[in-house]
Amino acid sequence: MKTFQLIIARVDGPVYDGPAVSVTVPGAAGEMTILAHHAAIISPLRKGTIEVRREDGDTESFSLLSGTLEVSGDVVSILI
Repeated sequence: MKTFQLIIARVDGPVYDGPAVSVTVPGAAGEMTILAHHAAIISPLRKGTIEVRREDGDTESFSLLSGTLEVSGDVVSILI
Protein backbone atom coordinates (compact mmCIF):
# COMPACT_ATOMS: atom_id res chain seq x y z
CA MET A 1 0.00 0.00 0.00
CA LYS A 2 1.20 3.48 -0.81
CA THR A 3 1.52 5.87 2.11
CA PHE A 4 2.04 9.57 2.68
CA GLN A 5 3.33 11.62 5.60
CA LEU A 6 0.47 12.88 7.76
CA ILE A 7 0.84 15.63 10.33
CA ILE A 8 -2.07 16.62 12.56
CA ALA A 9 -1.16 19.49 14.87
CA ARG A 10 -2.62 21.90 17.37
CA VAL A 11 -1.09 25.18 18.43
CA ASP A 12 0.48 23.44 21.43
CA GLY A 13 2.08 20.61 19.42
CA PRO A 14 1.61 17.58 17.19
CA VAL A 15 -1.28 15.16 17.66
CA TYR A 16 -0.19 12.67 14.97
CA ASP A 17 2.98 12.59 12.88
CA GLY A 18 3.64 9.53 10.77
CA PRO A 19 2.79 7.53 7.67
CA ALA A 20 -0.82 6.95 6.67
CA VAL A 21 -2.63 5.04 3.94
CA SER A 22 -5.64 7.38 3.99
CA VAL A 23 -7.18 10.17 6.00
CA THR A 24 -10.88 11.09 5.94
CA VAL A 25 -11.82 14.61 7.00
CA PRO A 26 -15.00 16.68 7.32
CA GLY A 27 -14.39 19.24 4.57
CA ALA A 28 -16.41 22.43 4.32
CA ALA A 29 -18.24 21.01 1.27
CA GLY A 30 -18.54 17.47 2.68
CA GLU A 31 -16.48 14.50 3.75
CA MET A 32 -13.35 13.75 1.71
CA THR A 33 -10.72 11.02 1.76
CA ILE A 34 -7.11 11.75 0.90
CA LEU A 35 -4.83 9.01 -0.48
CA ALA A 36 -1.16 8.99 -1.54
CA HIS A 37 -0.39 11.15 -4.60
CA HIS A 38 -3.48 13.32 -4.11
CA ALA A 39 -3.54 16.60 -6.01
CA ALA A 40 -2.47 19.70 -4.10
CA ILE A 41 -5.34 21.24 -2.16
CA ILE A 42 -6.05 23.60 0.71
CA SER A 43 -9.45 23.31 2.38
CA PRO A 44 -11.17 24.53 5.52
CA LEU A 45 -12.51 21.81 7.80
CA ARG A 46 -15.71 21.83 9.83
CA LYS A 47 -16.61 20.19 13.12
CA GLY A 48 -16.36 16.42 12.98
CA THR A 49 -13.93 13.53 13.13
CA ILE A 50 -10.64 12.86 11.36
CA GLU A 51 -10.10 9.17 10.62
CA VAL A 52 -6.57 7.97 9.91
CA ARG A 53 -5.89 4.56 8.37
CA ARG A 54 -2.36 3.35 9.10
CA GLU A 55 -0.17 0.84 7.23
CA ASP A 56 -1.01 -1.91 9.71
CA GLY A 57 -4.72 -1.56 8.92
CA ASP A 58 -5.62 0.03 12.25
CA THR A 59 -7.48 3.32 12.38
CA GLU A 60 -7.24 6.27 14.73
CA SER A 61 -9.85 8.99 15.19
CA PHE A 62 -9.43 12.60 16.28
CA SER A 63 -12.21 15.10 17.01
CA LEU A 64 -12.04 18.65 15.76
CA LEU A 65 -14.13 21.79 15.98
CA SER A 66 -12.57 23.40 12.91
CA GLY A 67 -9.29 23.37 11.05
CA THR A 68 -7.40 23.57 7.79
CA LEU A 69 -6.17 20.80 5.49
CA GLU A 70 -3.20 21.21 3.15
CA VAL A 71 -1.96 18.58 0.69
CA SER A 72 1.40 19.28 -0.92
CA GLY A 73 3.29 16.47 -2.62
CA ASP A 74 3.17 13.43 -0.35
CA VAL A 75 2.70 15.47 2.83
CA VAL A 76 -0.74 16.11 4.31
CA SER A 77 -0.93 18.71 7.10
CA ILE A 78 -4.00 19.29 9.21
CA LEU A 79 -4.10 22.17 11.67
CA ILE A 80 -6.81 21.85 14.30
